[in-house]
Amino acid sequence: MTPNNILNMAMLKELDFVAVTDHNSAKQLHTIEEIEKAYDFIIIPGIEVTVSEFFDVLCYFRTYEAAYIFDTYIEHYLAADDWGPFSEKDQVITDIYDTEIDTYSSSLRRTNLPYTELYNKVKELDGIAVLAHIERKSKSALLVYKLEDLSFDGIEIQQYQKSTFLDANPQYEKQKILTNSDSHTLLTISERIEYLELPEKSIEAFFRYFEGHDKDE
Repeated sequence: MTPNNILNMAMLKELDFVAVTDHNSAKQLHTIEEIEKAYDFIIIPGIEVTVSEFFDVLCYFRTYEAAYIFDTYIEHYLAADDWGPFSEKDQVITDIYDTEIDTYSSSLRRTNLPYTELYNKVKELDGIAVLAHIERKSKSALLVYKLEDLSFDGIEIQQYQKSTFLDANPQYEKQKILTNSDSHTLLTISERIEYLELPEKSIEAFFRYFEGHDKDE
């Protein structure tokens, strides 16, 4: 999956908002920023971070600059030698022509950053933190915490599990919910079937939807 291929597929799917959230890195966002003007949808700069408690968090920012600052911050927390089944050759960075220009030499598999510290840094940068794929049996915050014990701005449920999960757990329906594709291949990028009720198509409207949300409401 390269930046051009991802954004071209999103265009074919007629999406309004797209977030490319690589694991524990914003290194490829520089290329996304260069080519985004060729598209009509809203790009939300973001990173999916695996925190020290071993669950994933989607971190979204209003600006690329904020995402890059956050990227530099989490570099210090990377579990740099924990490659698992991967290697540096799997961490390819491409240019606007999808040509490989570099690889990243530290493992991007996970971080040693505690969730509370991550959340505080995201808020410092005027971003939002969404607990990723909470319905899963791995890397879900619900495997570690109860939602009432966490500060967060929203939850993500994968599209194909949403109805089943909420039927079994109606208490989560009051949360701000994103239904993302969580796609790791082009063919699984979602169709245009999930919606947020926003007053306008803008990145500010997206963030206002989440801001001020109280998880206890």
